[in-house]
Amino acid sequence: MVAKLIKCSKCRKEIFYIPDGYTMGLKVQCVACHKNLSTTKKPRMTLSASYARMKKGKRIDIHPKYSFKSATEANFARILNFLNLDWRYEERAFTFDGYKTKPHVYIMDFEILGQLDTPPKGFKNHGFNPGYYEVKGYMKAESRKKLRRLKKHYEEEYKKTTIILYNKYKKVDMEFCIKLNYPYDLYDGLTKKYKEYIPTWE
Repeated sequence: MVAKLIKCSKCRKEIFYIPDGYTMGLKVQCVACHKNLSTTKKPRMTLSASYARMKKGKRIDIHPKYSFKSATEANFARILNFLNLDWRYEERAFTFDGYKTKPHVYIMDFEILGQLDTPPKGFKNHGFNPGYYEVKGYMKAESRKKLRRLKKHYEEEYKKTTIILYNKYKKVDMEFCIKLNYPYDLYDGLTKKYKEYIPTWE
């Protein structure tokens, strides 16, 4: 899928990519421009306000194009690179037609296509099979609705989707995954397993 470049509305700095054909109704500002605004002049509707504290942006050590929404997503991408996996970030969009309420589009975080090279010694059975992986710091109501609609309208893709849950919210989110029969893994467990092998871990 062709990606569309999104730039800061103030300084025009390149921030991130979204799939072509996906539209955004919010102003987008880089973290630097957002911090330089006075309190009274800060736009009420900006993506930077939501993601500034979540370390949004590109990581040179991971990929020259992709801009991640959080350190959690960036670290997951580092794991995939460490394991020599072939992956894509936010390049697969699922559409939900016929609904009056949002969401109408679901952009999947990660897609693993396969193995590029032999994994490091001791990590051959890493458990990341080809398929889709959604990294959730906190599963909001809209996220749950997306996953329900994915299961209803994209049966094959639903079967290949795994949720990465942040440990702080694992209880309620685990219950949701179990109810909808989504496989899941805990981010804290991945941190313990891989952090010491990745020097740029955040």
